[in-house]
Amino acid sequence: MVAQTGSRKTKVFISYSRKNKPFVSKLNTALDENGIDAWVDWEGIPLTSDWMAEITAAIEGCDAFVFVISPDSLKSKVCADELELGLKYNKKIVPVLYADPEKGQKMHPKLASTNWVYLRPKKDDFKSTIPKLIEAIQTDLGWVQQHTRLLQRASEWENKSRNNSYLLQGSDLSDGETWMTESTKDVARAVVPLQAEYISTSRKAAITRQRNLTIGIGFVLALTVVMGFVAILQWQKADENAIRAAHSAETAVANEHIAATQKANAEEQKKFAEESEARAIASANEAKAQRSAVQAEIYSGRPAKLFTSTLLALESWTRMRSNDAEDILRNNVTLMATYIRQVQHNGRVWNITVSPDGTRFVTASDDKTACVWTMGGEKNFCVQHNDAINDALFSMDNKYLVTASADGVIGIWNADNGESIQSFDYGTNIWDIDISPNNKWLAVGRDDGRLSLIDLTRLKEELSFFLGDHALYTLSFSPTNEWLAMGATNGQVTLWRVNTGQSIAGPRHSSEVYAIDFSPDGNWVVSVGADSTARVARTFSGGTKYILPHNDWVEDVAFAPDGSWFTTVADDKLVRVFDTDTGVEKFRVEHQGFVIRTDISPDGQWIASTGFDNTVRVWESASGSLMREIVLDAPGSALSFSADNSRIVVGDRDGRVSIWDISASKARVGFMEFPELIHKAKFDPTGQWVVFNTDDKNLWLIATDQLTSLHDGTQGTKLATLENITSQTKVSPNSKWIAVSETYGSRANLINVETKTRYILPHDSDISGMGFSGNSNFLATTNEKGTKVHIWDVESGALIEDIQFDMVAFTIAFNPKNDTLAIGFSGKIVIWDIAGKKEIGSLPQIGDIKSLNYSPDGHWLATTNSEGGISLWEMSNGIPTEARYKFIQGGSITSLEFNKDGSLLSSGGSDGYAYIWDLSSGEERARLPHGNSVSGVSFSPINDQLITVSQKVAQIWDISQLELISTEDLDKAACAKLPSNFSSSDWAFFFHGEEYRLICPNLPAGAN
Repeated sequence: MVAQTGSRKTKVFISYSRKNKPFVSKLNTALDENGIDAWVDWEGIPLTSDWMAEITAAIEGCDAFVFVISPDSLKSKVCADELELGLKYNKKIVPVLYADPEKGQKMHPKLASTNWVYLRPKKDDFKSTIPKLIEAIQTDLGWVQQHTRLLQRASEWENKSRNNSYLLQGSDLSDGETWMTESTKDVARAVVPLQAEYISTSRKAAITRQRNLTIGIGFVLALTVVMGFVAILQWQKADENAIRAAHSAETAVANEHIAATQKANAEEQKKFAEESEARAIASANEAKAQRSAVQAEIYSGRPAKLFTSTLLALESWTRMRSNDAEDILRNNVTLMATYIRQVQHNGRVWNITVSPDGTRFVTASDDKTACVWTMGGEKNFCVQHNDAINDALFSMDNKYLVTASADGVIGIWNADNGESIQSFDYGTNIWDIDISPNNKWLAVGRDDGRLSLIDLTRLKEELSFFLGDHALYTLSFSPTNEWLAMGATNGQVTLWRVNTGQSIAGPRHSSEVYAIDFSPDGNWVVSVGADSTARVARTFSGGTKYILPHNDWVEDVAFAPDGSWFTTVADDKLVRVFDTDTGVEKFRVEHQGFVIRTDISPDGQWIASTGFDNTVRVWESASGSLMREIVLDAPGSALSFSADNSRIVVGDRDGRVSIWDISASKARVGFMEFPELIHKAKFDPTGQWVVFNTDDKNLWLIATDQLTSLHDGTQGTKLATLENITSQTKVSPNSKWIAVSETYGSRANLINVETKTRYILPHDSDISGMGFSGNSNFLATTNEKGTKVHIWDVESGALIEDIQFDMVAFTIAFNPKNDTLAIGFSGKIVIWDIAGKKEIGSLPQIGDIKSLNYSPDGHWLATTNSEGGISLWEMSNGIPTEARYKFIQGGSITSLEFNKDGSLLSSGGSDGYAYIWDLSSGEERARLPHGNSVSGVSFSPINDQLITVSQKVAQIWDISQLELISTEDLDKAACAKLPSNFSSSDWAFFFHGEEYRLICPNLPAGAN
């Protein structure tokens, strides 16, 4: 939980010796992860008058003063001066013992008399002691933070020559006086003299203002009486004037004209005033919308603030629709899962397991209960123990619910109604249980170092044996039912051939083993633990095949369904994916806090991880792209995918269990992975195959019917091997030819798919653009810094024409329906008539035009510039004078492609997204997240699939399952994924003084 009061983080000052910097760095990280903002002088401020001013300001602004005790800090004059400042300002002193003082070493009495927090390396448990330090800092936090605020304001008043404008007023003054009164209730509460004088002077000034106000009111009342008498005289005079006016017709007519004129002037002034008021309201509204959009952008980059960012963007969007708000909303909506329901335990959730039939799940909790729920969150029943329940599982036939408790009891219950069937009391903490896949055995890992094996068919204990004076903390059956792996707190992993006398010593860790998992074929076993390693063994030989070092405790491990890779999560905030056969790390992704649990979806497409940054993150398993992020109210402690991969269930340390729909992720139906970078992937126009050009210098062909089943691209057909790595790739409209450019080779290659005939097309520099004509007879090319467009005969590979220009031609595209060529220059696109050998039109566009493409019917021309903009030109009715649509993508744009009927445009670029644009409305409809730059996009010719390329992975998307969101429905889509609105306290923080309202009318207000 974030350590804060109201809307402000707790602030502490850390005084330490520079020789203890590594420890203080670790301490600072732990405080930050608990929501405490520490001021630390990392580099050393020069010892000048400015140093004293900066140190003084830092200590004035802190809520507590942490002194790191060591022989070095006790000798340090700087530390002593800092401590004196902390005492001068009556700061809460929190001593932290890092290293015992030397014998006879002097210590300030305040340090000696204040309770210490012990954090000595190798003597004290750092992780378990940090909560005690947090508690010490936060004790009486409200009064302490008010002390800090009043001290800062009093110092500012003092520094400004005691200017009255810096005094307390209104509720601030009342709060200050109440605070000073409350200081008498606790001897630990001390008021600085400057604070007392500041509050007293503020009250005297308030009394003076009140006296002056009373005198002013009396004067105003007297003046009102006099003005009333004058008004009566003026009324009498006006009455006399009206009588005289009635006797003069000409005067009356004149007055009538004057009145009409005045009325007209008044109406004009009223209209002007109303328009001015409307403009002022609109300007204020726009300013508020911009403010919310800026805040939304800031919070989008903070851990566990995705919902906050989305609500701020929605607030901006409902006030005024803007590109900034839309961009943030679309980014956020892309990452958000859909909230289904939240249920509650009264203690930490230790484990979540989905039933074998996929219809229910069970949660095991610190509150001594295990509860069975439907996948929609309806409670079936709960069972009770006398202590925390560490694990709960369904039997493989869904007949039994089995629970393991710290009270020493194994409970076996009817899985339909929760009735007790059998129990086994072992009188010692049961740390873990597992059920064999054949539903024959229940293994019990006990704190007394014994393993018990229960026959589930007879509900009787088959055997029990002693493995040593160390608790059995984790157990796992192999999928083949043959082996049981056991991990103990002494670090030993034992592999036992079930119900035989044979056992093998597995990996030996130097500290506790936290988790074990077998590969699906049972040939591999991985264990992880507190020695900051994952250790991999072959099941039949035991020992250790290889050791995978991490930077902190490794908390969990899980194998992919095909066994080719596994993932680990650790306290170093990283999720790692390793190749099983080699132990080579494939990639790593990151959280902002300890990562303690992971799970892999049954189809192997997704990796989920959760931990201390209060998020669940769902990663694409081939590339590590972040696909979904779920915000939690507390650190995540357990999670599980549903059997159909459509939902994820999450438990946290405060007992909340939430259910989230991730079915939108099913739009990604396959992936293709290569050992080297992929540059482009292109469907052929007949829809029979896809060509990939990769950095292994090969061209690969994959049949389209293998795109969702084959994942290793090197199992495809190798069409050609080139001398250099390649860049651009084009397929001819008749599907017979492939053109590919070689990077650093200054040439293009024409390759016949059927005959493998190959032509080399030399250039003066690397290729910058290529395009086939609509009849597949010609290939046009441009090269870097070149002012020519080259036209080649496809069948012979001969150069048949050079078109010379007076400026660099960046890229080209043939109109598929006529003999014209679009050529991209700086600031314009030239339309060139090849037959007439002349320019027939020009399209203006800012920037260098480095990518362009025609729709298959020639109706649309899409062009991009170096500023990240896309322009859409309607080309069916001559040469247009302006673009029909303009899209802003952001970053550099690397790829453009239309679908077959020209209704959609896809683009990819350096910002890590592939976009889909609707050409009937001119709106963005979807963005698909990738972890890195998207280098290629390609639609299938039957409009059912889209391929996107990023790094070494090409992803295949089912267009019919994509979340296509119109601009009009964007707010509804965002609200549909949120669990609640802002709480009233959050609202007050972001929208000072504005009346609370529900941003999403269909959602409840958030809890304070």
